[in-house]
Amino acid sequence: MRRAGSGGEDDIPIRGSFVNVRAAQVRRGFGVAARSARFRRVLGSAGVRRGFGVAACGRLLALGAALLLASCRGSESADSDGTPRGEAPAWEVRFSHVLSTNSEFHLLAERFRDLMLERTGGRFRVVIYPSGQLGGERVAFEQIQVGAVHMAITGTPVLSGWVPEGQMFDLPFLFENRDHGLRVMNGPVGDWWRGLLLERTGVRSLGFLDYGFRHVYNRRRPVEAPGDLAGLKLRVLQNATYLAAYSALGVQATPMNYGEVYSALQQGVIDGGEANAIGFVSSRLHEVARFYSFTSITYNPITLLVNEQFYAGLPPDIRETVDRSAADALAYQSEEARRMEAEAIEQMRAAGVEIARPDLAPFAPAVRPSIWDELGARLPDGEALIARLVEEAGGAGS
Repeated sequence: MRRAGSGGEDDIPIRGSFVNVRAAQVRRGFGVAARSARFRRVLGSAGVRRGFGVAACGRLLALGAALLLASCRGSESADSDGTPRGEAPAWEVRFSHVLSTNSEFHLLAERFRDLMLERTGGRFRVVIYPSGQLGGERVAFEQIQVGAVHMAITGTPVLSGWVPEGQMFDLPFLFENRDHGLRVMNGPVGDWWRGLLLERTGVRSLGFLDYGFRHVYNRRRPVEAPGDLAGLKLRVLQNATYLAAYSALGVQATPMNYGEVYSALQQGVIDGGEANAIGFVSSRLHEVARFYSFTSITYNPITLLVNEQFYAGLPPDIRETVDRSAADALAYQSEEARRMEAEAIEQMRAAGVEIARPDLAPFAPAVRPSIWDELGARLPDGEALIARLVEEAGGAGS
């Protein structure tokens, strides 16, 4: 049942149980009207072939039911719910993420917590566990499945162990810019992926954060041309498409738990890694890596998750409040992320980090079409799925 990987942001797509599910069970199509019909023809053959498996997922959820009952109405010793201690609330929710308290993940979690507290009159209280206190992203996702954690923030590359089709979003140089990527993820393709996640894992996506691209940082040299990547030992997400893309660019791609990156840089175990500007600064990586380059190789969809059994068991008015508060918190995060990125860049400059903005055109031939073709061959009906994604991305472009 466990997926390969070492926690943190790290997960690699591996063989899972195969579940043959009718195309009709994929409730959200990949588009509307004609686009939806075209994509359903692809899904008819691709189906829902990977993930946990119905019986195994059922066992996980049965265990989770007991944990949910015990945890939702208990009282936490942590004080991160933003309220003074007192009478136990009707719902007390564990919310896990892997970044620090000055990150955009925490900003979103706090806004969601405050909105739910206000809108439910204190009945729905969220206790936030930042910095991977309850485990890395993979561990947190498994905890959500069994109900030990109710909510979390996780990237689609991590979830590709359960929904391998999500590796399509990891294709190098797929999106023109972060606005383009967010539009695609908030459109039919994102709804389709969210439907697959829910059906296969019992975990609901409430929407996507505005995270943007992962850019290369390192302690050896600026990256201004493809040759500058050659030989660099970079920590990358333990995801087959990431590993293939960076290896094709000459990188010694090295999977590693996110919590180990800072010390690994200090000790020279790795030369660098890849992250957005906010994560680079909020994790203090700018203290040990003096070069940051806007390489934009991979866009990183990040999603807000909730255990479906917990969510479905809420009264209808509370579910509606969760949906509304999640949407408002995500919109707030998107606005703040742009401001935080500008501030992060200024912090880099003040700390003496050398920032490069290379011409990306010379980078693309090393990974496109080769990595695209490789993924198309690995996924069931991958070529057709990627073609539909490209069509949707083209329609959402600038």
